[in-house]
Amino acid sequence: MGGAACPRRGDPDPHDDLAPSAVSPGERRLGAIPLDAHGVTASIDPVGAGLRCLEVNGRALIESYGPGQAARVGAGAPFVAGATLFPWPNRVRDGRWSWAGVEQRLVITEPERATANHGLVRDREFELLSRAPGTVVLGIEVGPDPGFPFALSLMVTYTLLPDGLRTEYAVDNLGSEPAPFALGAHPYLRVGDAGADDLVLHIDAGTALDLDDRFLPVGRRPVRGTMEDPAGLALAGVDLNHCYGDLAPAPDGGFRHRLLGRDGAGVELRTDDRFGWVQVYTADEFQRAGGAARAVAIEPMTAPPDALNSGDGLTTLQPGESWRAAWSLHTVAARAGSSMSTA
Repeated sequence: MGGAACPRRGDPDPHDDLAPSAVSPGERRLGAIPLDAHGVTASIDPVGAGLRCLEVNGRALIESYGPGQAARVGAGAPFVAGATLFPWPNRVRDGRWSWAGVEQRLVITEPERATANHGLVRDREFELLSRAPGTVVLGIEVGPDPGFPFALSLMVTYTLLPDGLRTEYAVDNLGSEPAPFALGAHPYLRVGDAGADDLVLHIDAGTALDLDDRFLPVGRRPVRGTMEDPAGLALAGVDLNHCYGDLAPAPDGGFRHRLLGRDGAGVELRTDDRFGWVQVYTADEFQRAGGAARAVAIEPMTAPPDALNSGDGLTTLQPGESWRAAWSLHTVAARAGSSMSTA
């Protein structure tokens, strides 16, 4: 395998200057938290509660940013890799939106496009609530913040599975007023050492958003059965920053998105039905441990870009109310009889 492997519990983390140590509940620290169970290893960043590394039997399922690039408070992870996007994913136009007739002004975090991008927590340190070899629970409280006058708590639980990892979210309204929000995640999926140009995207979507030059929605167009259909889209030479909706549900509920290599091996992202939108973004200069490479982010989202303005997919919690959601990553085996391998 190319690049640094995920650290195992008790090993120094090759991604950080800090080695893991026994951590008491409630303690705050920078440095990745290793998980190890079932032959699966992962690394979680307290900054942004980000998924930093995930391997199943030594095979990488996500891109892991290289040594010396740890997520930092106030900066977050490079390329927003693995970060939690809350209380909104993606962009808010001009950082402005209204709630109950009152205009709100968020801090502009993407000056070149005059947007407030990817929420409030991707560069904040979460509190470590509990930890075991195969699971970790992180939490944070958000607000009131400039442009977001609400009080919400978010708990993120990562649990290793025999073939991957499950991510669960719990949101609670701590305030005395109804609170709107949306949530997303920003993993870059990876199929072993395969390059992005050797991969095929499989997303069963009915529509894609029309985006302006600031990647903000201005309309919607059908994609199923067209040249833009992401169900079986070969990524060779294709640049994407697309948001897909009208997702076809899986037979057992929720949604399924796959990134596969030439032999059919790959990774599957499964979500519950709260994640009705998915953003796909190709980054040309992602810094793998072995050097720069193209990378593919497949971002499950409960709402599309600019949802604080449009209301599409937005969830409103009443005071004292709770909300839950989950997604997971799983390995996909190569086709029977295939002589090719991307491992």
